[in-house]
Amino acid sequence: MNSEEKTATDGGATPGIDQEQLYTTVYSATKDAMLATVATVVYLGLAAFFVFGGIDLALSNSGMSSLVWGLGVSVIGFVIAAEATGVTSLLSRFR
Repeated sequence: MNSEEKTATDGGATPGIDQEQLYTTVYSATKDAMLATVATVVYLGLAAFFVFGGIDLALSNSGMSSLVWGLGVSVIGFVIAAEATGVTSLLSRFR
């Protein structure tokens, strides 16, 4: 390929964003993504604690109140997990 045949496809225009702005944008997006990942893992750990704790409470003690409390705690755990993974958006109405 000759050097005569190499032409800029964009007409040789300079880009509208400089390297410092690009670095700042990519750094900010990466930081936000990492924090969101850590938050999701923490929420899922909390949800697992509630789900398994509620199941344990419901099955370990005899009586209707223990069963109701255990199932209630488990449902709260499932709601936390659904919110953390984006399955539902119950709390977005209050933001």
